[in-house]
Amino acid sequence: MSKSRGTGISPDAYLDLGLDAEWLRYYLAAKLNNRVEDIEFNPDDFIARVNSDLVGKFVNIASRASGFITKHFDGVLATPAESDLDRSNRLTGAQAEADAAARHYEAREFGRVLRDAMRSADRLNAAFDAAEPWKLAKDAAARDRLQTACTQALQGFKTLAVILAPVLPALASKVARDLFGMERDFTWDDAAREPAGVRPYRHLTTRIDQKQVDALVEGPKMATQPAVPATTGPSKQQGDKLAGAVAEAAGTAPAAAPAPLTIDEFGRVDLRIARIVAAEHVEGADKLLRLTLDIGEARPRTVFAGIKSAYKPEDLVGRLTPMVANLAPRKMKFGLSEGMVLAASGDGPGIFLLSPDTGATPGMRVK
Repeated sequence: MSKSRGTGISPDAYLDLGLDAEWLRYYLAAKLNNRVEDIEFNPDDFIARVNSDLVGKFVNIASRASGFITKHFDGVLATPAESDLDRSNRLTGAQAEADAAARHYEAREFGRVLRDAMRSADRLNAAFDAAEPWKLAKDAAARDRLQTACTQALQGFKTLAVILAPVLPALASKVARDLFGMERDFTWDDAAREPAGVRPYRHLTTRIDQKQVDALVEGPKMATQPAVPATTGPSKQQGDKLAGAVAEAAGTAPAAAPAPLTIDEFGRVDLRIARIVAAEHVEGADKLLRLTLDIGEARPRTVFAGIKSAYKPEDLVGRLTPMVANLAPRKMKFGLSEGMVLAASGDGPGIFLLSPDTGATPGMRVK
C-alpha cells in the first residue's frame, strides 16, 4: 500500500478473484525475516514464485512419483534397493532438516525456511530425474530400483509438506489426507516418519492465472491513475533501436559506432529515476540480479540486470539509478523484465551502476 499514491492490494478483491489465500501466504512468508521491514508486492515475482516453487518444484515431486507407485506397486511404498545404512542416513537427514526449520521458524526467519525447502525440492527432483523411472518402468529386472526411487522422492516430499505446513496448512492437510491417506493433519513428528503408501494422485494446487493478477493490480491502479493509451511499449524493432540509443548515451556501445541519431529519435527513450526497493540473486543465473524498482508508478517493476559480479544485493537496496522505462517487456526464463537499468563499463574490469545527483526522486524524467 501507499498512502501518498492511494494504492493497495485488497484482500477481499484478492479472494473474490479466485486467488488462493495460500499463494499469498507463501509469497509473504518468503520475504519475512526477523527484522521489521517493508515488503514489496511485485505481481510478476508473485506469479513466478508460486508457479516455480510451489507447482514446478514442490507439487511436481508428488505428481511425478506417485503415478509409478500406484500403477506398478498398488500404492505401497518401500525401498528394497536401499541399504540399511543409506536408509538410516536419509531418515536422520530428514529429522535434521525439520529441526533446522523449527529453529528458523522460532527465530522468525520464515524466508530462510522456504529457501531451504525449495533447495531440498530441487535435490529431490534432480535425484528423481537421475534415476530415470520412466526407463526403469519398462525393465522387469529394475522393479526394486523403480519402487525405491519413487518412494524416496515421496518420502522427501512428505518431509517438505510437514515443514511447509505452518505456511501452507490447507495444502499440507490435502497432502496428509488425500495423498498419504492419513485421518489427521501432519504433526511436526511426522517429518522423519516413513509413510506406508500413497493413494492415486489428486489435484493439489494450480498455477496462477496471469489474468487474475492483472485484474487485482489494475483495480486500484485504474482508480488512481488517468487513462493511458492502449499501446504501452514499443515494438521489438523499436525496442532494439532504443536499446542502441541508450547504449550510445551511456557510453557502452560496441566498438563499431552505430548510425547517428536525431534528437527526436533519442527523445523517444523514456529515461526515469528509479529507486531499488529490493534486490536478490536469481537462482540458476550466473550474471543476473533481480531488481524491484520504484519509478513512481502504482506498482514497482521487475528488471533483471547483469550486474551480479559487481554488486551484492543488500548493497543496492535504497539506491537511485536511471532506467529505460519504455523498453518492451522481455520474457526471460526467470521471469518478465520490464525495463533496463544503466551502467558504465569499458575495456577494463568493472561494471558501474549510474547514480543521479542529490535531490532526484523516483519517477523523475532524465532528459
